Amino acid sequence: MKKSFALILFATLLATLSSCSKDDNENGNYGKNPKTAVPDDLVGYWLAGSTSIGSFWGYDGSYQGAGFELAVGYMLFKDGRAREYFYYTNTNSGCRSQVLGYKEGTVEVNVEAGTVKFHSASGNYRSYQSCGGSGNGKTKQYTADELYPKKKVEYNDIEFVKEAGKIKSWHINYDDGSSLDFTKTQEPQK
Repeated sequence: MKKSFALILFATLLATLSSCSKDDNENGNYGKNPKTAVPDDLVGYWLAGSTSIGSFWGYDGSYQGAGFELAVGYMLFKDGRAREYFYYTNTNSGCRSQVLGYKEGTVEVNVEAGTVKFHSASGNYRSYQSCGGSGNGKTKQYTADELYPKKKVEYNDIEFVKEAGKIKSWHINYDDGSSLDFTKTQEPQK
């Protein structure tokens, strides 16, 4: 009796494992959200960032707001999988806040239309506050409210800059005169 039960259990386990598709294993934490193949020129890690490092006051004496640093990067894979890295720091009234985030998901890229859409499926972040934050440095998982479809990341009106026929950078210009400028670099190491 025990032998038959063990054989039935083994057969059930084998059937369950063989029913997992290759796609499920490849997606891991990337999810099954919409995706497109990524053009060869865009495969790799793209980083954009800005900073306001110490001057809280403009040259004309007007208050410019708290200093901050912001960086966002995307590791794009040929098959439409993607990773997003996010870093933010803000200094206000002598207190410093930092957030370092990481998400996995899928991406839709349309070079002709000038759009990139990132659909996060999983991820985590750590934060730090110098003036009494709780849980400083502890890794926390993003909640469903912070992931796709509730949280949508979409870049429009992208200017893909080409050199010798290959995309070398991409720029998003905003109405206020600011821009987000992505250049290819090395992916951060975990």
